Amino acid sequence: MQRLGTTALLLALLAACRLHAAAPAAEDGRAGAPAADAAAFDAAFEQSLREGLGGTPAEAAPLIARLRALVPDGDRFRQRRFEAATCSAPRADRREALRHAETLLAAERAEAAPDPTNLALLYLCRGIYRPGNSEPGLVLADYDLAVEQARESGNTLLLGTLLSARAGAQSMNGAFGRALSDALEAQRLLEALGEDALNAIVLQNAGIAYRRMGEYGQAEEYLLRSLAHPEIQGNWVYRLITLLQLGYLFEETDRFADARRVIGEALELCTANESRSDCGYARLALASVETRAGAPQRALDVLSQAEADFEASGDPGDPSMVALIRGQALARLGRAQEALPLLDAAIAAWEAESNARYLALALPERSRLYERLGRDREALADLRRFVDVHEQDFRQRSAQRTEFMREQFDASRREIENAELRAREAARLKEISALETARRWQGVALVLGGLLLLVLAGLMTRQLARMRRLRLLALTDPLTGLANRRQTEYRGAEAFRLARASGQPFSVLAIDIDHFKRVNDTFGHAVGDVVLQRVGRECQRTLRRLDLMGRIGGEEFCGLLPETSNEAALQVAGRLRAGVEALDLGDVAPGLRVTVSVGVAQARATDADFAAVLARADAALYRAKQSGRNRVVSDETT
Repeated sequence: MQRLGTTALLLALLAACRLHAAAPAAEDGRAGAPAADAAAFDAAFEQSLREGLGGTPAEAAPLIARLRALVPDGDRFRQRRFEAATCSAPRADRREALRHAETLLAAERAEAAPDPTNLALLYLCRGIYRPGNSEPGLVLADYDLAVEQARESGNTLLLGTLLSARAGAQSMNGAFGRALSDALEAQRLLEALGEDALNAIVLQNAGIAYRRMGEYGQAEEYLLRSLAHPEIQGNWVYRLITLLQLGYLFEETDRFADARRVIGEALELCTANESRSDCGYARLALASVETRAGAPQRALDVLSQAEADFEASGDPGDPSMVALIRGQALARLGRAQEALPLLDAAIAAWEAESNARYLALALPERSRLYERLGRDREALADLRRFVDVHEQDFRQRSAQRTEFMREQFDASRREIENAELRAREAARLKEISALETARRWQGVALVLGGLLLLVLAGLMTRQLARMRRLRLLALTDPLTGLANRRQTEYRGAEAFRLARASGQPFSVLAIDIDHFKRVNDTFGHAVGDVVLQRVGRECQRTLRRLDLMGRIGGEEFCGLLPETSNEAALQVAGRLRAGVEALDLGDVAPGLRVTVSVGVAQARATDADFAAVLARADAALYRAKQSGRNRVVSDETT
């Protein structure tokens, strides 16, 4: 969903971007401004940039007034700095805020010497207040211009902050790979400056991008790390955004109780801070959760509250998502004739936007509704369209992962090439210097050469570390995100050797989805892929941190349980089997349910290697299949 209210507030705070921006000493005498007044403004200006200008218009008003009162009379430089710094402050009227930003930009560009810092802040301001739903390309163009001006300003802190802001905008508009690249560059710059507080926002942006790419494990890790950070805890807007993102993540992974809990915390925050717009988006998220969790009437009640919040705040909200959620709730209440035009409106809007991700949510719902109304031909057409858009969404996410890896590789390559160019230039200068100064400078030249070698060695070490991370990606199954067969066998062999050396037990689970070919034949391979992802995620959720779940074949999975006896492994396998059986796959295909059969084996003194343990687990799995499927069988069962 587009969450413009909260995101705009976040980026407004990011615009107050903690840069060391006190005016140069040469500017202090402009228009005869008293030095003491100029110094007072510079100090307050820097403080406002470091601490922000509040999360609501009411919070911003006294901070802006205080800064305005300190602008020295006749000092145009500081007047321009004041206007640029306060442009992105939270405003109730977004259209007026956009006109204000365009006016300030035109004035700054008309200056004989436009200030890159001012331009960076003003481009950011215009990007924040553009209508993101209708002008995503223009929004990202403004963020690109802001980053370009920040680079020209030479202010590393400003650049790091605006890269973080652009990462958030790119993530919202589907450019997840570029968002992660920006977030990681921002993290590198801010860590070098010791700006730990700003890195909390970078963690948040990275977590959001990972969630939108479907990398839920990494997304949860980054979002929880950012939520625990004092900077997030101390700022209600930052905390609200993280809570809502966790709510979306928990909903997408069917953890409805967790989703209700964190969205409830977000509602408490926006209510306490009187932000009706943000409460509207929070209630919209809660209505979606209630619908998927089987409480359609409660969803309709919450949705009405969300619309009241949007109307009171003047925020347009997300009409297409409102239509989808209301349509879903009405359909579940048996009010098909009311639900159908709402679903038609949502689908038409997302068809116009070519939004495969949201179409994949809406098409199965309308298909079920058509089937209930006896319109089988339209129901089948929607299912076929769902398969197409689901494959398109999967390809887009895969392309984003590939782009992220390519961006990282290209950045590393450029860094090495630049280092080589600098090294060649330094070597040439060194030779000229040696010819000119002869023996007198020989010692200095040798020292410089040694330092150069140290720099190159450091760069090469960093590149090797990046290459090792890329190799690690090659050990991951691209569909499920689990370890692939190569990684599973390698980790299994390590765990076997460790268990043999320490005397600790080690157990292996062999897992197979029952009748998986029937799923593919009946619903298609795209649905089968979703089933594999859901089952893999449920298997991973059941295990501990020191365990490993891998996909070793089409529908075959393998669990490695170090320090686990056969009896304990049976309990884990039982929970895993029950969890898969309880999965609700109705949103993937109507009436779809799957089960798994599990074989359990514990390493024995007579086993030669890990392959022997896995073979016994496979044999137990075969007996589970022969015994009727959807059951757990141990290798030690006679």
